[in-house]
Amino acid sequence: RGAETGHVVLFLTAGGNRVSAAKASAAAGQPLGKADADLIRSETGFAIGGVAPLGHLTPIRSFFDPRLLEFATVWAAAGPPRHVFAAPPRDLLAATGATCAEFTE
Repeated sequence: RGAETGHVVLFLTAGGNRVSAAKASAAAGQPLGKADADLIRSETGFAIGGVAPLGHLTPIRSFFDPRLLEFATVWAAAGPPRHVFAAPPRDLLAATGATCAEFTE
């Protein structure tokens, strides 16, 4: 959650990577805090654990880990926590309109 805007900011990275709070805040250009479940659901339409990278209820500012581009296929959450979909990372980047940025530890 952007501390200045109060809106959800989404960071797309591989599950084994850890988002760096400092790098994520630098990429977003504002201090970030942890969004609560109600805010996430009200802005994305999804519950924590199943937030898809696209198809949100409101426009979500998103950032894309460039290391995802090293994979032939990536898997992303598709709504319910047990549903995923496969996509070529370049297609996912284009579909989300996310900004490529370094934000992992």
